[in-house]
Amino acid sequence: MKYHFVQLASVKTFFWGVLILTIVAFAAITVLQPLSNVVMNNHVMFYMVMITLCGSLLFLCHFLVIAVLTYCYNAVSPGVQETLPGCTVIVPAYNEGEHVAETLYSLMECDYPPEKLEIIAINDGSKDDTWKWIKKVADTSAGRITPVNLRKNGGKKHALYTGIKTAKFELIVTVDSDSIVEKSALKNLVAPFSDPAVGGVAGYIRVKNINKGIIPLLMDIGFVFGCEFIRRAQSVVGSVLCTPGALSAYRKSAILPYCDEWLEQTFLGVPSHIGEDRAITTLLLRNGFKVVYQANAVANTCVPENYRQLCRMLIRWTRSDVRENIVLGKYVYRQNPLRSFPMLILQINLTMQIFGFVLASIAIPFWLLTAVISFSTLHYIFIGTLFMTALWSAIPVVTYYKECAKNDLIWVFVFGVYSLFALSWIIPYSIFTVRNSKWLTRDIMVAGRKHSSGRKFGVVRAFRLARIAINTQTVSQYSAFDTMTDEQILNRVYFSNPMSFKNFSGE
Repeated sequence: MKYHFVQLASVKTFFWGVLILTIVAFAAITVLQPLSNVVMNNHVMFYMVMITLCGSLLFLCHFLVIAVLTYCYNAVSPGVQETLPGCTVIVPAYNEGEHVAETLYSLMECDYPPEKLEIIAINDGSKDDTWKWIKKVADTSAGRITPVNLRKNGGKKHALYTGIKTAKFELIVTVDSDSIVEKSALKNLVAPFSDPAVGGVAGYIRVKNINKGIIPLLMDIGFVFGCEFIRRAQSVVGSVLCTPGALSAYRKSAILPYCDEWLEQTFLGVPSHIGEDRAITTLLLRNGFKVVYQANAVANTCVPENYRQLCRMLIRWTRSDVRENIVLGKYVYRQNPLRSFPMLILQINLTMQIFGFVLASIAIPFWLLTAVISFSTLHYIFIGTLFMTALWSAIPVVTYYKECAKNDLIWVFVFGVYSLFALSWIIPYSIFTVRNSKWLTRDIMVAGRKHSSGRKFGVVRAFRLARIAINTQTVSQYSAFDTMTDEQILNRVYFSNPMSFKNFSGE
């Protein structure tokens, strides 16, 4: 990989960084100076401040390393159509209803040779009409979609296992059944496999339902930071720690020998039904394969829209991270980091993630205890916390400013404050309940989606109906759909080819 150190910072990045740090430093001098007297006279608070500052300094040094690696990243360019490899896409679905149809439509519209693309849609014992929608789309796919109906729900991992075992191509792509992949996503996603050492590739995930409230917007900020900052850096050394379930790819020969171990994985004697994406990434890294990130392979996925759903999802993710950090650590820390720069960075990244979990589990309870014991200093603790949050939010701001309008950057600071005050309890809670393998969000998310479809979903669905029903006309003729109502779109489709639309819709 060719590194371009001239990409380390643009003029805008430098300007925003200096401006934000200047404002924060001024706030620290003018607002937090009275805190020094309180800290010196309170031993408990003194030690907590020292632990927090030392931890923050350590993380800042780590982030500087990540920043350098991030700007050394370059996505792999896709090959021409004739040289693209065969690819099997697996879409496991449970109680997704018509949402799974949207996912399948987006896959069929990808810029990928149909003869080199196999799509396996798996109904994992759904209790709703998911299987009906899978069959309906498969019947109009001219054999491009292979529907599989598992009558008993065995979990996402079991559904993926079934698809991997039956896949006919060497490259396997996994897509969540509530995700929409962009047209060029597949060919971009498989490009890094030109390197035989690459065993897995992570896609770039954005939020599909971003207009459904503040929580999806904040989650999108988190996704951008995680992908465009953290995973870019990890990719440079070939050690991305998690390939997201929404869009990832694997080399079948790399994962097939370990599929049974992956399926039957247990933690503290309990079968592991969560974190299948993080677990398969751990298997690849543990067995010497590179796992990289492709910033040009984009998928949009649904995220929770209320606080309860969000917490349940984050608890599941954090429990999985805690488990896999332990599993991966047993391998990583036995290696000599001085013999390999990528191994050194992997050890540093894993150590800092573990340290972050430990620090959060210790610091949060002690800060709460300090606030109770020294109630008179509560306002100082609050001000100090806001200061640290503003300081750390400056890093996502630099990452996110390219992805949004400048007046939306305030939401990055909102994300920092919200994460601290509303979500910081999740890490210690997940650590103490790490043995729990319940999925937590499946039934809740299904219930929530019944009331979440709006105009955006209607337009997209009607547009895809048109593309399937009217095979004789080009997509460019329907570019005006974005400015039409759902009823106008459906009427235009119907009057253009009523028999085709009638057959497709089952009327």
